[in-house]
Amino acid sequence: MPNHASKDTTQLLTRSSTVGSALHEAEQSLESAGIEGARLEATLLLGHVLGYSRAQLLSTLLDPLTEDQVSSFFELTTRRANREPLQYLRGRASFLDFELEVHPGVFIPRPETERVVEHALKIWDPTAGWAIDVGTGSGAIAIGLARGNPRGRVLAVDQSPIALGAAARNAARLGVHNRITFVQADFLRALSLSSNNIGIIVSNPPYVANNDEVDPEVRYHEPQKAWASGPSGMEAYERIIPESATLLSSRRYLILELGYGQEKAVRGLIRESGGWAKPHVLADLNNIPRVLTVCRERHP
Repeated sequence: MPNHASKDTTQLLTRSSTVGSALHEAEQSLESAGIEGARLEATLLLGHVLGYSRAQLLSTLLDPLTEDQVSSFFELTTRRANREPLQYLRGRASFLDFELEVHPGVFIPRPETERVVEHALKIWDPTAGWAIDVGTGSGAIAIGLARGNPRGRVLAVDQSPIALGAAARNAARLGVHNRITFVQADFLRALSLSSNNIGIIVSNPPYVANNDEVDPEVRYHEPQKAWASGPSGMEAYERIIPESATLLSSRRYLILELGYGQEKAVRGLIRESGGWAKPHVLADLNNIPRVLTVCRERHP
């Protein structure tokens, strides 16, 4: 990865003596590195260093900074200019109405996945059984479901022990750990579950092809297994759909997040699997087909 920190930027940030001047120099540094929303990101990073909210920070623009504060802020700004994810630098990511611990090795939740949780909460009946979150990562979907339905129980599955550790800590901090069970497994096949105990299966699977172009933040920093599915980008769907078919009783649901341009192919996999009703697809805020819901018509 290229290093975007210059001697001039180092000198400018080192000379920054107030909150306002430090923000100004950091914004310029991030803009020159091609970071969109540079002013907001600089504000969030300095707020992280000082322990201030955004509102607190903007009310203290004339306050002086110590040398250590400037040094810490410069270090984070340099790392962000070199395309480390903002969420990793701050150690947290926003999702729905809560924040999640994230760090290298844990996939960063996206706003699109909020739509998945919101729709799942509309159709999941906890009396019909548990919700299963396949590929839980930071625990975003599992925790969103548990918080959104206090009567529900969730099984959160991931193959990464690093991700499961972060997800479990997030669940504990947010007060839903007693209703989420975390299991290390590769998709669903290894799970010993009765179809009578499952109400819904939800997943934001890896759906990017290995060689597709992605942002440097993703390519060089986020865990590849969490976003890259394989040569075609369809490999995760090719497993989740038939494995879900063996677990779900009739009138139980599977909800999948879709990658860009994948709706037709995923619909084809559902037809090939057999025993499903016609899928229903919702678009995201950019009018991209994003959330596919399909009901099981018959159990094998």
